[in-house]
Amino acid sequence: MSSNKSPSEQRQRMIGLVLVLLGAFGFSAKAILIKLAYAANVQIDAITLMALRMLFSLPFFLVVAVWSNKASVSAPMTGRQWLIITVLGLMGYYIASYLDFLGLQTISAGLERVILFLYPTFVVLFSALFHRRK
Repeated sequence: MSSNKSPSEQRQRMIGLVLVLLGAFGFSAKAILIKLAYAANVQIDAITLMALRMLFSLPFFLVVAVWSNKASVSAPMTGRQWLIITVLGLMGYYIASYLDFLGLQTISAGLERVILFLYPTFVVLFSALFHRRK
């Protein structure tokens, strides 16, 4: 860190760094936790695990959504916009998570993490291939 930063800026930077590392750790640990849940209970399915994940994460997402909407300099979203964003988000999350959780029933957590973290690379490569651009 630069010495010309104020203590407040340095503190904010450290908080940001800790949050990024915590998020990356949590994101990476998800596959391991899901595999452990499958191993602990053969009867548990992807939908139940997704519901639990949503239940635990919903309060955090609501707090962030309300906080960022209030802190925004642009006009606040209308009720209809909130509804559309919520429906689209839930649909996208549901499909992606369901397929992810189903895949974890058959592949290892490590392979799932590699595939998930390589996804942006796949998008760039397929985009270059289909659009014939470098």
